[in-house]
Amino acid sequence: MLEIYLLEQLEAFARCGTLSAAAEELHLSQPALTRSMKKLEEVIGVPLFERQKNKLTLNENGRLAAEYARRVLDQDREIVERVRAFDRASRTISIGSCAPVPLDQIVPVLSRLYVGMTISQELGNDDALLERLLAGEHKLVILHEQPEDESLHWKPCSSEKLFLVVPSTHPLAKHEKGIRLKELEGQSILLFSQIGFWYELCKEKIPHPRFILQDDFHTFGELAYASALPVFTTDYWVKRDEYASDGRVLLPILDPEASVNYYLACAGKDRRRFKALFEQIEA
Repeated sequence: MLEIYLLEQLEAFARCGTLSAAAEELHLSQPALTRSMKKLEEVIGVPLFERQKNKLTLNENGRLAAEYARRVLDQDREIVERVRAFDRASRTISIGSCAPVPLDQIVPVLSRLYVGMTISQELGNDDALLERLLAGEHKLVILHEQPEDESLHWKPCSSEKLFLVVPSTHPLAKHEKGIRLKELEGQSILLFSQIGFWYELCKEKIPHPRFILQDDFHTFGELAYASALPVFTTDYWVKRDEYASDGRVLLPILDPEASVNYYLACAGKDRRRFKALFEQIEA
């Protein structure tokens, strides 16, 4: 029976071209590698090498054996990776969301209900999230459009509305009853970059936007408090008194797209597994 280490050494010899180079890569002595190649010939029962003074090369049998060795080693690595991936998946619940706020609401519930599981999170657009859910890469997704695929189990889980916060001295403050995104044309607006679909919505609806993007949420928060720049927020943060301070005005965004409902979805086959979660979620 062929042992994996012999195949690894044969593949290295075929790839490196010389015993000395292969021995160096494998951290073996050259005589030890020579003995392994001789043992491999004995196990297979046919000559694999052409031997010349101070030189060893593969013959046709050896080249064929090296090709099969490469395939076996690739399969061996694939087996290891697939089993490890399966183990990770069995201990991980991957959830994707179109926006960060519903993750803040649902992930703590997940962690409480599924003790010992690792919860992985990812932001993405609805189409990409659905694709990953159907492929089994995500176990749960949160969308801002109602899913139409009948193979999915879903439930409304929350809602969110967009606002703009401006200093009371800012020209936009006069729109205290609300403002449309197109009216923000040319405005410099402080924006946190990791806000999911909200970023694409603002970029699409505001003509010639001038976003001052911040990737770090802590830095973004400090600038939002200290600067005179307009900043987006939502009712989720308003309820928690975020960005609330004297001299600032909260302007509702009047575009219908600025008020969204979120939907939590899983594959139909996982409905029983996540029954407790769906029962905990309030629309």
